[in-house]
Amino acid sequence: MRRKHWIIAALAAGCVAAYTPALAQSAPGDEPAAEAAAARPDPSVALIAADLDTLIEEARQGGPEGRFSIAWAAISYFDAFDRGALEDARAALERLPGGVGGAGGDMFEPFLLAAEGQGDRAVARFAQGAGGLPDPYPLFAKALVLEGLGRLEEAADVYAALLAVTDVRPGPEGEAQTEEDFMRAVNATRTSQMLYRAALTNHRLGRSEEASRLYELVAAFSSQSPDLIENRARLADGRPPHEAPLDPERALGRWLLVLSDFLQITEGLMAIVQADGPLEGLASPAGTMLLQFGVRLDPHAEDWTISAASQLIDARGYVGAARLLDRVPGDSLWAADAQLQRAALALKNGDEDEVEAAAERAIALDDGRWSVLAGAGDYLRMIGRDRAAIAALNRALPLAVTDKDRAGVLASRAYAHFYAGRMNDAARDVNEAVALHPSDGIRYTAVAVLMENEDQWREAVEIARQMFAEQPDSSNRLNSLGYTLIQRPEGLEEGYRLLWRGFSFRETDYAVVDSLGWAYYLYGHFPEARALIERAHQLTGDEPNPEILDHLGDVHWRLGDHDRARATWREAIAARPDVRRRRALEDKIARGLRTPAPRLQELPEVNLPSGPRERGDT
Repeated sequence: MRRKHWIIAALAAGCVAAYTPALAQSAPGDEPAAEAAAARPDPSVALIAADLDTLIEEARQGGPEGRFSIAWAAISYFDAFDRGALEDARAALERLPGGVGGAGGDMFEPFLLAAEGQGDRAVARFAQGAGGLPDPYPLFAKALVLEGLGRLEEAADVYAALLAVTDVRPGPEGEAQTEEDFMRAVNATRTSQMLYRAALTNHRLGRSEEASRLYELVAAFSSQSPDLIENRARLADGRPPHEAPLDPERALGRWLLVLSDFLQITEGLMAIVQADGPLEGLASPAGTMLLQFGVRLDPHAEDWTISAASQLIDARGYVGAARLLDRVPGDSLWAADAQLQRAALALKNGDEDEVEAAAERAIALDDGRWSVLAGAGDYLRMIGRDRAAIAALNRALPLAVTDKDRAGVLASRAYAHFYAGRMNDAARDVNEAVALHPSDGIRYTAVAVLMENEDQWREAVEIARQMFAEQPDSSNRLNSLGYTLIQRPEGLEEGYRLLWRGFSFRETDYAVVDSLGWAYYLYGHFPEARALIERAHQLTGDEPNPEILDHLGDVHWRLGDHDRARATWREAIAARPDVRRRRALEDKIARGLRTPAPRLQELPEVNLPSGPRERGDT
């Protein structure tokens, strides 16, 4: 392996492989050591539970004489730094491959030198690089060290040099169509963090004009971030930033957050490419470890703490997510956002009362940001509290100033009306949203709403057709058009052919698989439909889709398996469908399918350039 990135790759490998089976690696045939290793807890479990103390204890048990893996040595370093035990931190660096002078030392020693009071040596240390990381990471680390040392003018100069060679535009709103778009999307978090740190540094230096310019650039990434809103107000009033200046410990925490983002991207993309189905667990255990240690070293990074909780919710680490959210104070600028994340957690736990309570707490904490009101409205809509949802979204709308933001609120309100069965109101809102800001997300919403409105199916097809023409290699757009077409007899043949094309290249995309299965159902080919829709259901993994289950129940019924159909419809209700679908499901459970079965028709011939293949073959 080339040296570039190797320390990060090794850290990742150590985490993915449970940080090596034994901390003190045993020779072959050393059975007692192997048994002891097997008895140790799985570190991934500790990460999902946000239980860093368990990992720290494991690292300490390795002892100063142990042959540490890279991950354990790194954990020891972070722990020692957190405790202020700088001698222990230096000893931990020595246990990394190459010692303090190796790639790990390149990455972490400058922060330790800064904490030891050796500022000039800390800055000079970057002449040796930052562990083989690509640009702009070494300069970003240097700027953070300078901030931690209080050398703000130098930090501002480094940030200026960084930003001079960085594309500071956010990524595209929809799917990336060029390599440049893709890289902007991939680097968005890093770019916005560099911009924000540069803005804070200039703000502290009293350089109001430059700080204002940089804050404006940050707003293009996250205009509703409460720290950004607060600091722009403080800048206008001549007050210093809300956040305390960095010290060496918090600077290291921020550096770990930057490295975490790097790992989440690199490992996450690799996991997606290699996956045969839905990802389960942590896409990047090493990135998760750095994220959790980062927020521990810098407890002021409350936005990252909320992000860490969201990551654990996705990995079904509900206890760990709650533990992280408990760390966000009630008087934090981010308190309302933390409550919205609590609503997400309660939704996963099936606690609708807590979803409602958390949404209401978020509104009470911050009703001045449209994003908080709209987020609360979305959660209220998901649990069927449509009146409360609409009320929150009505309050959000006048607070959304730009066309893009207003369109987003209108799209959310359209979904709230749609879920409650008010189709005309939903169509009105979504049409207004498209007129204001026809982004990909808004148009997908429009298609989903209008395709089920009897009078506006053709309009939904037109929007979906336009999106597909813009990017014909997009499976999402292909599925959107194909599924919309098959909703009506006049679109069935074209939709079937299109969905077969999508299936031939995306056999692991559950949406495409289900859509093709439903096309088979509409042609009266029920056994083939069942095989495909069952596969689509399997591909959803731990997040069952109520629409797929609804389809599967219908297929079971047509095949004469009425008990299985009713059981599947009950599963669909448990997966939280919209109100209209839930009512239809309840009726089917009670009375069965009462519509005529689709008649058996000959399937259109489909000519494909090649047979079906897996995603990884593309």
